[in-house]
Amino acid sequence: MKSKVIKVALTGGIASGKSLVSDLLEIHGCKIIDLDVISREVVMPGTEGLQELVDTFGKSILSSDGSLDRKNLRDVLYKKGRNRALIEQILHPKILHKMKAMMDDCHEGVMIVVIPLLVEKELWGPFDRAILVDCENETQIKRLMVRDDIDSAKAKIMLMAQASREQRLKLNEHLPTDIIENNSRLSDLKDKVQLLNQKLFSLI
Repeated sequence: MKSKVIKVALTGGIASGKSLVSDLLEIHGCKIIDLDVISREVVMPGTEGLQELVDTFGKSILSSDGSLDRKNLRDVLYKKGRNRALIEQILHPKILHKMKAMMDDCHEGVMIVVIPLLVEKELWGPFDRAILVDCENETQIKRLMVRDDIDSAKAKIMLMAQASREQRLKLNEHLPTDIIENNSRLSDLKDKVQLLNQKLFSLI
């Protein structure tokens, strides 16, 4: 008997277009759980996550309104590997706990979990299959420079902090993986996502 819900991890490098692909899949009727969204929720003012970050790094990581200054934290994060490890140690268990609770609430259809660090953290356990949004490294760097208003050197550092494109392309050793290439026009991407969506719903 086929399951009523198919659990799909959607991943890809920074600025590869994961959010765009998940938005398109949502339009086609998939349920979306986005770990980037959850990661913001677990550091909202008044949360345990934010308090633990302040206890570790001091109040300089806060904006004047008491919320997390994400740009400042990112600068702290990429300056030292030890900082990155500390931040992950504080936040990842909270993010994964919330992800699991949301996954447990979904009982039918196609569930897409946008999970940027799927490969780095080997988090494929809960999933039936994966989608990898893939693009050229140069494309990622250009998009990052525009998106975050940073220079190419900083964009390259952010790229190097993640798994390599080659490592991600080995994801199919762990899960059946559909690869969506996002190097060209939006209309091409829309067509690819529509075909993939049809395939996913046919598997339920």
